[in-house]
Amino acid sequence: MASRVNLKFASRSGSVASVRRGMPQTTFFVEVNAACCKVELFDDSCRRFYRARVLDALQRHSIQLHAYALLSNHAQFLLSAPSRWPVERLLGQVQQAYLRYFNQRFRRRHRCVHARSALCELRGKELVRACYRAIERRPLELGESRWLGDSEWSSYPANAFGQPGGRLVRHECLRGFAPDERGSLARYREFIAEREDPLCAKMLDAALHEREALDENELMLSPLLHSAKTYYS
Repeated sequence: MASRVNLKFASRSGSVASVRRGMPQTTFFVEVNAACCKVELFDDSCRRFYRARVLDALQRHSIQLHAYALLSNHAQFLLSAPSRWPVERLLGQVQQAYLRYFNQRFRRRHRCVHARSALCELRGKELVRACYRAIERRPLELGESRWLGDSEWSSYPANAFGQPGGRLVRHECLRGFAPDERGSLARYREFIAEREDPLCAKMLDAALHEREALDENELMLSPLLHSAKTYYS
């Protein structure tokens, strides 16, 4: 009897897992900053612990990670999930684990109810590509990196050179993009290397932090989005 119950439970678990895998994915831009969330990542040990907790939680919450940048006072992510609620749960669990680690290590008493400083649903392939570039360039733009690819705490080495990248999943907006005959990802590197239009980049950053959902047709970001479209059309 017990074996039948276990078999039935396993069957249900398998069906739930298959349903989750088949659920449509929504893409989000996420930021966690020290001012709002008390998450400070100022040395390698901090960043290593925080990244490990994020990566460990991805499968548990049915989330795909596409790009990330871990900076000294904030972290940014591009990810896809069935809805915003798994993202909220992942961020909350990661923050609790990290704050326990941080408080014990540095003898602090950080407590915070905010698990993120931005969580914006992205609607449109060009908008997702623009966020790819913004996140990949973030360490360089803020002076925490001297050139693209020299930071261990970014998804760029994996996305641009095919290095093992901690469970990164290529977003469907890049599905038409493939390595050339030599396996090079040169087109991706060229796209990321092109500097963003400063005004468009500023508008995009503001919108991502102010809105819960963003449609690429709602913003006057034509130079930025046109560039993203050109590389992948």
